[in-house]
Amino acid sequence: MAKCLLLLLLVVLSSLLGLLQALECFQCDRVNTSGVCVSGGGTCQTQGGQQCFLRKIYEDGTLSYGRQGCSQLCTPMKLFNPSVIVEYKCCHDSPLCNKF
Repeated sequence: MAKCLLLLLLVVLSSLLGLLQALECFQCDRVNTSGVCVSGGGTCQTQGGQQCFLRKIYEDGTLSYGRQGCSQLCTPMKLFNPSVIVEYKCCHDSPLCNKF
């Protein structure tokens, strides 16, 4: 019984440790329609409760540009306007998960 409890404790602690570790994310202020970073490229490390994010902007139904990085406030959603759609994606499951 004690071995089972110890094993369970180790599993829970290792899961929590995984949540607390920094995650590497792609960072780019402006990604073009080909997925190439044209401004402010690199990576960032999440801190605290941050996640990786990917934002895509569509104008008149066509992908216009995007942005990637680390963010404290990240809620996956789509915002619609008659001519513009903004799509937010958030992830924290693997390094560089916010690939364009």
